Amino acid sequence: MEVGDWKSTGELGPLYRQIRKLGLEQNIAELDAFGFTILEPGKAAPVAWVEGLRDKLLEVAERRTGVKHDVVTGEHGHLDVQPPFKHQYILYYLLLEDPVFQQAICNPYLLALQTYMLGFDCRLSSCTSFVKWRDEQGYGPTLGLHADTPVTHPLPIGKDTHTGNSAFLLTDYTLDNGALAMVPGSHRYARQPRPGEGADAAIPIEAPMGSLVVWNGNMWHGAFPRKTDGLRLVLTMYFNRWYLYPQEDYRRTVTQEVLDANPKRLAVLLGLANPNMWDNVQGPDFAGAAQTMAAAYEEAGLPNPAAPHATRIATDEADLAAG
Repeated sequence: MEVGDWKSTGELGPLYRQIRKLGLEQNIAELDAFGFTILEPGKAAPVAWVEGLRDKLLEVAERRTGVKHDVVTGEHGHLDVQPPFKHQYILYYLLLEDPVFQQAICNPYLLALQTYMLGFDCRLSSCTSFVKWRDEQGYGPTLGLHADTPVTHPLPIGKDTHTGNSAFLLTDYTLDNGALAMVPGSHRYARQPRPGEGADAAIPIEAPMGSLVVWNGNMWHGAFPRKTDGLRLVLTMYFNRWYLYPQEDYRRTVTQEVLDANPKRLAVLLGLANPNMWDNVQGPDFAGAAQTMAAAYEEAGLPNPAAPHATRIATDEADLAAG
């Protein structure tokens, strides 16, 4: 059918037309039905670009650990990070390490799916990587199954997810290579799994290097142990709705140079369109935040539902300044 700009659906109509143009209708159907979807290599990004992303990630791993990593032999370093694991470590705070990580976050296919789940004003929570090597135990019999929605948040998990996750696979994912584990349809349970629950229903996400996996934050997922030599590499991009605190804070570290070099949506993803958390005695910059959001909406080709409100705020501030 033809999707219109219907008042009752707000930005969803124009967003859906973008989703259709990108060929993602099947993917959102899979997200709704099963809680996850897989974009094959070359759909979200050229395989050569993903190879460059992997190479840059290996550079970061070597610089932080002092050890050159090898995806074939499994040579790897170690990091004293939380939580500690015997079978892997986590590379945190990757967004500002290189422009390629910013390109990953701003990927239009990724953002279309995350926006569908979380809204245009969603935030990037973290940009990390799990560096995983051979270990027969891994997370153990529970497979580390969990949902990404914070357990301690006062809001109930609910039907509509508060978070969404995604991963560029930087090596081939198979059962023996330590693939992601998913429990299809578990996003509908709207709760965390009990210890050990769901492991017997978990399936491996088997997909080649270059694939993009996107899943609902309510989805029960974990990982199978890696039983082969070599390394399993991934770039994990975790998002949340605007009202949740992100895991990683980039608001105070991102430079204007980085913002200027990327789509305007990046500023929204990093929380710069939210006037709260000010660090001055003047108070919140409502007009600046509204302008940041409006610029991102305009560049994305989506209607800004807050446009009249933003205009009123800017006018009120101007009136106050004039006395």
